[in-house]
Amino acid sequence: MAELNEYVALVISDEEVSLYDVLRLAKLNGQVQFVQAAIDAVLIRRAAEQRRIQVSDGELQKAADDFRVSRELHDAEATEAWLEVNHLSYTDWEALLEGQIIARKLREVLTAGRVEQYFAEQRLSFDAAAISRLVLSDEGVARELRAQIIEDGADFHVLAREYSVDAATKLSGGYAGLVRRSDIEAVEEAAVFGAKPGVIAGPFKTDDGWELIKIESIHPAVLDDSLRETIKAQLFSEWLSDQRHKTRISIPMLEASLAAEESEELDEESQPVGG
Repeated sequence: MAELNEYVALVISDEEVSLYDVLRLAKLNGQVQFVQAAIDAVLIRRAAEQRRIQVSDGELQKAADDFRVSRELHDAEATEAWLEVNHLSYTDWEALLEGQIIARKLREVLTAGRVEQYFAEQRLSFDAAAISRLVLSDEGVARELRAQIIEDGADFHVLAREYSVDAATKLSGGYAGLVRRSDIEAVEEAAVFGAKPGVIAGPFKTDDGWELIKIESIHPAVLDDSLRETIKAQLFSEWLSDQRHKTRISIPMLEASLAAEESEELDEESQPVGG
């Protein structure tokens, strides 16, 4: 295998940047997710081949049309421009679309007949609640505001806009939208899902401060189309994770990059002092 520093990945104002340097930065910043995506693509392709899953011309054409519509690529010229910007050929693009179709078809095969059982076993975890948050940096202030709301009838949302330190919800009066049980800590989960709408729970100690939660509404899980897709995605993700653990996988590209770094460090250590 050739040395990674022999591959020119970028040229910037006549300065060449090697693949080794690019990968080093990617690893430092935790941006090597593309490696797992490539691994998953191979695992999916192999599983699909074993099950003789194929893609028809009609399916590929529909996927291409849907892709264009979603990105407002209304003609061939716009599509070509998009492909050029993203350094893809038509062949590359069609291969990627085919991979997406195969992944969806494989997911349907692997999850067939399992969604209902999974929902029955995990039903509580899919319950949701609409909540509002009021976050304070001081516990005493949080308790004082709670007393104002419960005893004096102060408006939770007005207080959230005035006092909350949570920038994400402050302007909306603390409204945080729907959360599932898995989205919040165990002590908050018990308080939220064990209460009726209108109840003020807390304060709870969080990483953001002291939090008061108003339960706006409770939504018991219903196995609708949206939740079916969520469960299929979860089951497919679990299958992929299991396949990664069962399959012998090595990553020479990243391992070679690490070896090169270690070699550089050894060379520097062997240099005479003052040399």
